[in-house]
Formats: sequence, C-alpha cells, structure tokens
Amino acid sequence: SKWSSISVSLGMSSFAEMCDAVKEKLASEQSSLLERTKALEDDRAKFEAEREAMMNAGITADDMLNINAGGKIFVVRRSTLLLAPEESAFNAMFSGRWDGSIARDAEDRILLDISPPVFSAMLSHLRAMRLEHPAKKVRSIPIDKVYERELNAVCKFYGLFHDLIEFYGLLDLQFMKSSQLETNGEEEATISKTATDSHSFAVGISELMAQSMWKVTVVNGCSHWMFAGIIANNSPTDLSYSDPTAFGWAGSSQDSQVYVAGKNQQGLGGWTGWTTGDSAIFKLDAEGKTLKMFHSRHNTLYVLSLAERKNWRLHVNLYGSLDKITLSKPNNEDEARFA
Repeated sequence: SKWSSISVSLGMSSFAEMCDAVKEKLASEQSSLLERTKALEDDRAKFEAEREAMMNAGITADDMLNINAGGKIFVVRRSTLLLAPEESAFNAMFSGRWDGSIARDAEDRILLDISPPVFSAMLSHLRAMRLEHPAKKVRSIPIDKVYERELNAVCKFYGLFHDLIEFYGLLDLQFMKSSQLETNGEEEATISKTATDSHSFAVGISELMAQSMWKVTVVNGCSHWMFAGIIANNSPTDLSYSDPTAFGWAGSSQDSQVYVAGKNQQGLGGWTGWTTGDSAIFKLDAEGKTLKMFHSRHNTLYVLSLAERKNWRLHVNLYGSLDKITLSKPNNEDEARFA
C-alpha cells in the first residue's frame, strides 16, 4: 500500500544514515589511532637516538658522578640517582641525556644549589631504596627541622617523593608538659595522668610540618574529660584547651566539646565525645588552614577551619586521675582514611 511503501522508504533512509554515522566514527577513530601510532614511533626513534648517543659517549648506569651540592662534594653512582621516579625531572637530569648542559663548577663537577643536608637526606633515601625490599613502606625522610621546608621545596621542584614529604614528615613525639603528666616513647608516645583530678597539658616540643598526620588512642579515660588537637602556644596554662590558639576535640562519654580558637562549640559537626578504646587519625594542613580528624568508632570525618597559618604543635590535655592516651604515627590503613 502507499503507507507501507513510505514506511519502508523511511526505514531504509534511517538505516543508511546510521551506517554513514558508524563509518564516519570508525574513520575518525582510525585517524586518531594512526596519529597516536606515529607519535609513539617518533618517541621511540627519539629514545633510540638518545640511547645511541649516550652509548657513543660512554654513558652507563655504573658511572660515578661527582656532585657539588651547596659546597659539599658527593660521589654517587648514576644508577642510584636513577632510582628516582622515571617520570621525574630528577631522573631525567641524571639520565645522561643532559650531561652536556648541566651546570658545573670550576672542577667540572655537577653543581646543585641545594643545602648539603637536604641532598644527603635525598641520597640516603635513594640508597635505602636500592637495599630494602620493594614492598617495604616508608612514610618519612628524616631531616633536621631547619631543612624541612627546603627538602619539601626541592622534592616538589624535581618531582620526588610526594607521598613522603607532603603528609608524613618526621613526627617528633617529645612534649613539654604539666608536672602531673608523664610521657615516654618515641615511635609511640604514652601520656598518662597522675592520681589527681585536675587539668594538665602536653605540648609538642617541635613544631609540626605544614602537612602532618598522627594517631591518638584512648587507653583509659572512659568517664573522664580529655582534649586532643593542636596549639600554637608553647607555654600555655593548665587550661591549655582555652588558649586562643587551641583547636581540637574534647569531652568524655557524657560530654562533647569542640574547641575553636579556645572557645567551646558544643557538639560541633555532630561530635559526641571520647571514651576508652577510641582511636582517631589527625591530619593538619597548615597551608589549607584545616585540621581534620577521622574517628574510628564514630566512623566520621570531622573538620575544623583554622583562621590563619601558625607554628602548630601537638596538643593534649587530660583531667582524670590515671587517664592515659597514646600518640603514634599512622599506618597505611590509617592514612587511607583521607584518600
């Protein structure tokens, strides 16, 4: 009939249009694939040319390089430096491809404008990588606090060790404290109250790095008050939680205090207090002006905004007799809470 003919005609037209669209898409994808293939071939040819040039120049992974870092001379095997991430500028710098253009001193030694302790810390980490099992997890590069900022900047510039420098700087677990508190330990610090009910503080001797993480575990303190957080005052009173630079979470199983610049904001963010057995992971981002805490029992991430960047320190305040907490460095599972 007339109508069925029109329907068949329309159907054939739609099918043809669909086939044309598929052909056009396939042609586009084929063109894109050819472009990517050519780019890969060009990269391979460039790589082979560079490798041949390096071989002709006698450059090998076993070369011993003399490096002048901030006036101190280091003798380093090239292969050690190439343990740096392959995509990093540091790896490229010592690959041999740029040996002719690297800055050198009067004795033809490679010249780096880096403080000797900083380069030494980087080199020590690379040498440890060579000797340790690949599965070994390292969360920090130890260095004197005076050089932490430079180490961070140098590693960022060269594209090195982001996960180690950014968040897991050396955590100093030594404290200034009230006379009624006892502290001990290095990898894990125990802070305990003597047999008297009264407020007592513990404040970190060292300032925290701009990006820092630590773990707090309540060993004993189910019915007593405690505070955990940060402070910028290194000599507060025993009521340290009320200091204008104090930020953190306090209370007990019957109380839920949150201190922002030393002022209590009861139950802020749904906070319901501490109890025995609690554990929490803290993360300070001084640049981003935040203090975060993931509380395991609550399964909740709490966040406090910091008004400005200060020289922050670890900060604890205990009240009840025989109350006890531990502070430690987070493990991989703990760190994943902030991923």
